[in-house]
Amino acid sequence: MTTVGERPSWLDRAVAAVRRRPVAVDAVLAAAVAAVSLGWATDGHVARVDRVAGLVCAVLFALPVVLRRRYPLPIAVGVAVAAAITMVVLPGVSATILLPVLVIGYSVVVYGPRWAGPVAAAVLVLGAVLPFTLRLGAPGVGSAAGVLAIIGALFGVIVWLLGALRRAQLRSVGQLRERARLLEEGRRREVRLELLAERSRISREVHDIVGHSLSGIIAQADGGRFAAAQDPQRAVEVLAGIADAGRGALGDIRGLLSTLREGPDDESDATPPTVDDVPALVAQVRAGGLPVSLDVTGSPRALPAGAGLTVYRVVQEGLTNVVKHAGVATPTRVTLAWGPELEVAVRDDGPRGARPAATRDGYGLLGMRERAALQGGSLDSGPRPDGGFAVRLRLPLPAAAR
Repeated sequence: MTTVGERPSWLDRAVAAVRRRPVAVDAVLAAAVAAVSLGWATDGHVARVDRVAGLVCAVLFALPVVLRRRYPLPIAVGVAVAAAITMVVLPGVSATILLPVLVIGYSVVVYGPRWAGPVAAAVLVLGAVLPFTLRLGAPGVGSAAGVLAIIGALFGVIVWLLGALRRAQLRSVGQLRERARLLEEGRRREVRLELLAERSRISREVHDIVGHSLSGIIAQADGGRFAAAQDPQRAVEVLAGIADAGRGALGDIRGLLSTLREGPDDESDATPPTVDDVPALVAQVRAGGLPVSLDVTGSPRALPAGAGLTVYRVVQEGLTNVVKHAGVATPTRVTLAWGPELEVAVRDDGPRGARPAATRDGYGLLGMRERAALQGGSLDSGPRPDGGFAVRLRLPLPAAAR
């Protein structure tokens, strides 16, 4: 196992190559099994007829080893039937087919169905015991046949145990790989969700900052164009307000870009606005020509940074919508009601009568609702019965603030 940045050793590379080419590995194993079986078939103590039959059986029984992983159960059944026939017809070549039978039995335990393991063990034990048991009564056969039968049964049990252990190991490795895959997939999803949340936050900030600043600048520029013809001094004041609004928006954008460049967890000189900055915001909009008033009831309290920013942005977006949709001359009221929860309202009287309901919410209202939901609050908006439009935010206060 290698760590990140560590070059894999030759052993790791060899293991990886073996895992990528299982058929080639099994072909080498089949050749080795055939070589061992051929060595047993050419033993000088084997009769000439049995020697020729042993050579043929050694090759034929070694060939299925090549596909032992891909088709374990069909190959095991075929080899078992062929081995039974061979031991009945050619009992002298039993030793020649022993190794291929054991390899195939091991393979069906490891790679075959779960129920095939005990069946393979029973077949191996029976195949090892039965020939010797049948020869116990034959003339010239002593107690050695019983010992060989016990040894053959032990071989069958050992092969089954080794196969069961290997199967359990492969299953454990497979579970670990699946768990690692699920963990990696979960991590990717978390990263994706974090990126989406961050993108949504940036979208809200850019919309609120740029939308509010541009709406204020446009409204002041329209007013200044008419003021310049009648009162040049008033036009100079409007131009100064436009410059101040532009500098404020530029500072907010720089703060946002600094946060993006350094990361949300890094320290930054930019301080986000809070509920304490709402009076200055109302005064700035009022200086731009919108007749807006601020009413504060109850006892103001300190809010967390996220909740304070939410209040400020809701008021900012509400006033921006008044300028864009109702006009710069529309009377507007901003209310901050401190109680068990903080209620924020931005109400305008409308240009002429009630404003018709929008067919779909814009990005501003959607962003305000998202901000409220992130702080555990709620936001509703709509036309007022007596004309105009209202945006209402309800924000729960933390226990320390209450």
